[in-house]
Amino acid sequence: MLCPQSINLVGVKSLVSFIRSNVWLPLVIIAVAVVLYQFVDPAPPRTIVMATGSAEGRYFEVGHYLKTELARQGIELQILETAGSGENLTRLTDPGSDVSIALVQSGMDRAVDTGAAELHSLGSLYYEPLWLFYRSDLAIGRINGLKGKRVAIGEPGSGTRAVALYLMGENGLNASEQATLLNLGGEEAVAALGSGAVDAAFFTVSPSSETIRSLIALDDVGFLDIRRSPAYAAHHPFLSPVTISEGLLDLERNLPPEDHRTLASAATLVVNDGFHPAFTPLVLEALTRSLRRGGMLEKPGEFPSRLHTDFDLTPEARHFFESGPPFLLRYLPFWAASLVDRLVIFIVPLVVIILPLVKLAGPVYRWRMRARIYRWYRFLLETDRKIVEGGVSDLKEERRKLRALSDELSTVEVPLSFSDELYQLKQHAEYVMRRLESNR
Repeated sequence: MLCPQSINLVGVKSLVSFIRSNVWLPLVIIAVAVVLYQFVDPAPPRTIVMATGSAEGRYFEVGHYLKTELARQGIELQILETAGSGENLTRLTDPGSDVSIALVQSGMDRAVDTGAAELHSLGSLYYEPLWLFYRSDLAIGRINGLKGKRVAIGEPGSGTRAVALYLMGENGLNASEQATLLNLGGEEAVAALGSGAVDAAFFTVSPSSETIRSLIALDDVGFLDIRRSPAYAAHHPFLSPVTISEGLLDLERNLPPEDHRTLASAATLVVNDGFHPAFTPLVLEALTRSLRRGGMLEKPGEFPSRLHTDFDLTPEARHFFESGPPFLLRYLPFWAASLVDRLVIFIVPLVVIILPLVKLAGPVYRWRMRARIYRWYRFLLETDRKIVEGGVSDLKEERRKLRALSDELSTVEVPLSFSDELYQLKQHAEYVMRRLESNR
């Protein structure tokens, strides 16, 4: 009767034999894991740098709102004040810049050379009307009425300047002899218009902004009714015709006293390759909460929108507009959802590939064990064939080989599950030996 120690020793030897037979399996698993890891996005960073605009503009307000919302998820948003959309695009395309997301006015892709940079959009946020305020005593009826006038067209790098140059160019006023173009914008342009230092000034701001409130408070200053706004929009698709309805700016004073037509670009979110895709639904969901009620020119639920963008939407933004936020983000904090999402991308394909490989471990082990036994059957088969055909030329040598085989089989160790096949081999070896002796 076998003692427990002997049984344990046999089990250990069987396990060792199984491991040796399948040493290929962990190597294949490691190789598959390395390949799959290449498709997993790196963990999201803790800091994002965003280019907005001047501190008195709405771009800065949007950036500050996002900073507060992202801080609740443990993400730090660093806001970089800039001159506007043109500078924002330049920073996005600069390899040495840390900016990965920026607010950009639609149409700026025509004004700024983005080179080989891969830029994408997360969507548009709201309309940015174009205002042409001028001294009322000039009685300007169209944009071409600015000929020979002093016109503030916005600071270099701003979206206002880009759109103003488009419209001035359409009316043949970009040449210096046609009009005096001044690089003034924001509060500086408001002050110059109020003091009479300029005759007219372009602005691209929200109707509810402090800039517009300051402008309508000025005496003898009005803004142009751009009656041909549909025609301008046809030439420049990034612009949309909008109407500043009667009393929209000030109900008490009924400003404007009648409907005024103008043009509007759209404020868009643009990202480069440095922006981690996991942040996309987080940013868009926060903006959806902020913009869902609409504004003076926007209908409730109209923004954020996949329309009015110069660059293609990222896959994550496209999915958000089609299906809403990802399932995990609806029920888990951002970092937990991001971790689970990355693990799913890695583990599910790994399991799908590994399961069939694991199922091969048993057949490979059995094949290896039987191969140790079957390789001796070849010799027995050849010897038996010689006996049948009478081709045993050296009986002594064949007998020696059979004895050597029997001695070798006595030292062979196989798992208990294969011991019956080993004993059958030993019996067959003795049978061939008897056959050989009978033909002596």
